[in-house]
Amino acid sequence: MTHANRGMGFESILDRTNEMYVRKGMAIINKRPTPIKVISKKGNRVSGFFETPSTVDYDGVYRGRPVVFEAKSVQKLTRFDLKNLHDHQYEYLKKCHHAGAISFLLIEFTSQRKTYLIPYMVLKPYWDEAQNIRGKKSVNILDIDVYAYEVGSGAFPVHYLQAVDEVWFNEAI
Repeated sequence: MTHANRGMGFESILDRTNEMYVRKGMAIINKRPTPIKVISKKGNRVSGFFETPSTVDYDGVYRGRPVVFEAKSVQKLTRFDLKNLHDHQYEYLKKCHHAGAISFLLIEFTSQRKTYLIPYMVLKPYWDEAQNIRGKKSVNILDIDVYAYEVGSGAFPVHYLQAVDEVWFNEAI
């Protein structure tokens, strides 16, 4: 089974949420295209390769602050495997955080039908530990329940800005 398009359903829901945020004048968050170099095209068949590693899935502006985040969808019930987050994605979240951006990981646990926002500063110690040979390579769901922010729905399919307000602006919408 290929995992290439496993998160496409989640990203479609996020795209819909982001369109609603724009229509309501709340935020401008865009899906970042993956940089692909086309080397040949015959009819409807296109051949190419990833030109450079992409950064993260989404970026934009909310309440005057830059926002960057990576979206992941996983089946596991008990953990988020850090191998699902690539080095270049983590490094981009880190650089943006240090430059003052709102930087986070958004994870959908499909089996539990739950979504969590993990701020960069919460993700960092888990990532650092995973870099050690004997370090844990995942984030346990119990830790996620304690240190991450569950994202609800309702008026928006995935209302992650509510968690952003709680973390970065110390308020709820």
